[in-house]
Amino acid sequence: MTQENELVTLDPRGGSTHKSGGIAPRPDSLDGLVVGLLSNNKPNSELLLRDVADMLKRQYAVKEVVEANKGSHRVPAPAQMIADLAERCDVVITATAE
Repeated sequence: MTQENELVTLDPRGGSTHKSGGIAPRPDSLDGLVVGLLSNNKPNSELLLRDVADMLKRQYAVKEVVEANKGSHRVPAPAQMIADLAERCDVVITATAE
Protein backbone atom coordinates (compact mmCIF):
# COMPACT_ATOMS: atom_id res chain seq x y z
CA MET A 1 0.00 0.00 0.00
CA THR A 2 1.32 3.43 -0.91
CA GLN A 3 1.22 6.49 1.26
CA GLU A 4 -0.44 9.68 0.08
CA ASN A 5 1.85 11.67 -2.28
CA GLU A 6 4.15 8.68 -2.72
CA LEU A 7 5.25 8.15 -6.31
CA VAL A 8 5.36 4.56 -7.50
CA THR A 9 7.12 3.72 -10.77
CA LEU A 10 6.96 0.47 -12.67
CA ASP A 11 9.63 -0.77 -15.03
CA PRO A 12 8.09 -2.41 -18.12
CA ARG A 13 11.45 -3.82 -19.20
CA GLY A 14 11.01 -7.04 -17.28
CA GLY A 15 13.05 -10.04 -18.33
CA SER A 16 11.94 -12.32 -21.11
CA THR A 17 12.28 -16.06 -21.48
CA HIS A 18 11.87 -15.74 -25.28
CA LYS A 19 14.94 -16.90 -27.15
CA SER A 20 15.58 -15.27 -30.50
CA GLY A 21 16.21 -17.60 -33.40
CA GLY A 22 18.06 -14.89 -35.29
CA ILE A 23 17.36 -13.75 -38.81
CA ALA A 24 16.52 -16.38 -41.40
CA PRO A 25 18.98 -16.65 -44.28
CA ARG A 26 17.99 -14.54 -47.28
CA PRO A 27 18.06 -15.94 -50.82
CA ASP A 28 20.36 -14.23 -53.33
CA SER A 29 17.42 -13.90 -55.72
CA LEU A 30 13.68 -14.55 -55.83
CA ASP A 31 13.91 -16.06 -59.32
CA GLY A 32 11.96 -19.33 -59.37
CA LEU A 33 10.83 -19.00 -55.74
CA VAL A 34 7.36 -19.04 -54.19
CA VAL A 35 6.63 -15.83 -52.26
CA GLY A 36 4.10 -15.88 -49.43
CA LEU A 37 2.13 -12.83 -48.33
CA LEU A 38 0.80 -12.80 -44.76
CA SER A 39 -1.70 -10.05 -43.99
CA ASN A 40 -2.81 -9.12 -40.49
CA ASN A 41 -6.21 -7.90 -41.78
CA LYS A 42 -5.64 -4.22 -41.04
CA PRO A 43 -7.17 -1.91 -43.65
CA ASN A 44 -5.11 -1.90 -46.86
CA SER A 45 -2.56 -4.46 -45.63
CA GLU A 46 -3.53 -6.90 -48.40
CA LEU A 47 -3.33 -4.12 -51.00
CA LEU A 48 0.12 -3.15 -49.75
CA LEU A 49 1.34 -6.74 -49.90
CA ARG A 50 -0.09 -7.25 -53.40
CA ASP A 51 1.67 -4.09 -54.58
CA VAL A 52 4.94 -5.40 -53.13
CA ALA A 53 4.36 -8.75 -54.86
CA ASP A 54 3.68 -6.98 -58.18
CA MET A 55 6.96 -5.07 -57.86
CA LEU A 56 8.82 -8.29 -57.06
CA LYS A 57 7.26 -10.05 -60.05
CA ARG A 58 8.47 -7.23 -62.31
CA GLN A 59 12.01 -7.52 -60.94
CA TYR A 60 12.27 -11.31 -60.52
CA ALA A 61 10.89 -14.43 -62.13
CA VAL A 62 8.75 -15.27 -59.09
CA LYS A 63 7.27 -18.74 -59.55
CA GLU A 64 4.09 -18.18 -57.53
CA VAL A 65 2.54 -15.88 -54.91
CA VAL A 66 0.61 -17.43 -52.01
CA GLU A 67 -1.68 -15.17 -49.96
CA ALA A 68 -2.83 -15.71 -46.38
CA ASN A 69 -4.72 -13.49 -43.95
CA LYS A 70 -4.38 -14.20 -40.24
CA GLY A 71 -7.67 -12.42 -39.54
CA SER A 72 -6.57 -9.97 -36.84
CA HIS A 73 -3.59 -7.84 -35.91
CA ARG A 74 -4.34 -8.61 -32.25
CA VAL A 75 -3.39 -12.27 -32.28
CA PRO A 76 -0.54 -14.32 -33.73
CA ALA A 77 -1.15 -16.29 -36.89
CA PRO A 78 -2.47 -19.80 -36.17
CA ALA A 79 0.25 -22.44 -36.01
CA GLN A 80 -1.32 -24.36 -38.90
CA MET A 81 -1.23 -21.24 -41.10
CA ILE A 82 2.45 -20.70 -40.31
CA ALA A 83 3.20 -24.36 -41.00
CA ASP A 84 1.33 -24.19 -44.32
CA LEU A 85 3.22 -21.07 -45.41
CA ALA A 86 6.54 -22.61 -44.34
CA GLU A 87 5.79 -25.73 -46.37
CA ARG A 88 4.51 -23.97 -49.50
CA CYS A 89 6.71 -20.87 -49.66
CA ASP A 90 10.39 -20.13 -50.01
CA VAL A 91 10.01 -16.64 -48.47
CA VAL A 92 7.15 -14.90 -46.67
CA ILE A 93 6.48 -11.18 -46.43
CA THR A 94 4.23 -9.78 -43.75
CA ALA A 95 3.05 -6.21 -43.34
CA THR A 96 0.66 -3.90 -41.59
CA ALA A 97 -1.05 -0.90 -43.15
CA GLU A 98 -3.83 1.56 -42.54
